[in-house]
Amino acid sequence: MTPFSFVHTADLHLDSPFSAISQNAPVLSGTLREASLHAFESVIRLCLQKRVDFLLVAGDVYDGADRNLSAQVRFRDGLVRLHEAGISSFIAHGNHDPLEGWSSSLEWPPSVHIFGDQVETAEARKGDVLLARVQGISYAKREERRNLSLLFERKGAAFHIGLLHANAGQDTGHEPYAPCSLEDLRKAGMDYWALGHVHRARVLDEGPPTIVYPGNTQGRSIREAGRKGCYLVKVSEDGHVDLEFHGTEAVRWAFREVSIRDLRTEQDLLNTLERTCRDLAGGASGRPVMARILLCGSGPLYKSLRSPGQVSDLLEILRERGLSGSPVVWVEQVRVDIAPERDVKALMEADDFVGELLRVSHDLLQEGDLAGVLEEDLNPLFEDPRARRFLARPDEERLKVLLAKAEVICVDDLSAEEEG
Repeated sequence: MTPFSFVHTADLHLDSPFSAISQNAPVLSGTLREASLHAFESVIRLCLQKRVDFLLVAGDVYDGADRNLSAQVRFRDGLVRLHEAGISSFIAHGNHDPLEGWSSSLEWPPSVHIFGDQVETAEARKGDVLLARVQGISYAKREERRNLSLLFERKGAAFHIGLLHANAGQDTGHEPYAPCSLEDLRKAGMDYWALGHVHRARVLDEGPPTIVYPGNTQGRSIREAGRKGCYLVKVSEDGHVDLEFHGTEAVRWAFREVSIRDLRTEQDLLNTLERTCRDLAGGASGRPVMARILLCGSGPLYKSLRSPGQVSDLLEILRERGLSGSPVVWVEQVRVDIAPERDVKALMEADDFVGELLRVSHDLLQEGDLAGVLEEDLNPLFEDPRARRFLARPDEERLKVLLAKAEVICVDDLSAEEEG
């Protein structure tokens, strides 16, 4: 078999809106508006620099079914550059950009293959040499609930690639479009599954078959923190698959927890936060960073951080100092989930109202079925037609988190009344 290489990308979301975020981060507004397009440009540059044989795009090229013309032109122009360099492209559409959505009548290079709403087999060639067979399918409409992986079938001895936008496995955190199991994918006879839909890079199986999500190319919010990019895939003469992840994002989202446990003064806190921002900048490969910081734990700074305006002042200081660094670190939010320093055991043993409250709270937290214990008390809230439109019934773990937070608030306020 002739060795070959390709780039596997997905979830470009080229016309993804960043308008609300841009207003909160004016220094990065221009970069954010163009972020998804810059990320795609990084994909194209990687293809050209590594002289790959072809590009695979596994769905959600655009963010909406009615994709804008500018994004389509930018996408087409990138593929034209690949065509001129002798690099083919294979495209499948997903739930965000189904075939039923609006698209312009742009002309695509002859080396671009866009899959239709039935499974097709296309050939990836280098001159007269067959490198691989690529099977793929696009979504006809957004709500694709069929298991499309069952439609794929090996055809011949050549290296086979399945190109599919799908929800593979459980607990992916995404809508179950085209749901399938890993066993379904393994049975289809492919050598490599180029998946899209899940926005976190994951190698589900090193193979054979190799099953890969490259994640999205550009994080769009703090929920998509961390490195984003695509995979450079090299296939050897014996069919061995080698994966290299390459970052493509124009802006990196980052989340950090900072404990106040060992911080004694406001200067200690500032030093720690500035060091955190420097670490984020140092790990971003020169990219600007949009960061969210969570102050957590218990410590002597609790009362100071509860003072009005203290957290907003911290945010202003961090933003000012982050702008002077290279790359820029823009702290999007500073959130607080802290507790006072208290001898909880002693408070619990006290023969007073606070002690009784803590004992009741402790007993509830030890319950194996907290939701069942509280069901009678919570039902009126979650069954109220006005409230249930806005509230989701919390699961067991969420209830325990809420109970622990309520305990801190109650003890803090009751202790403050006693001190006053």
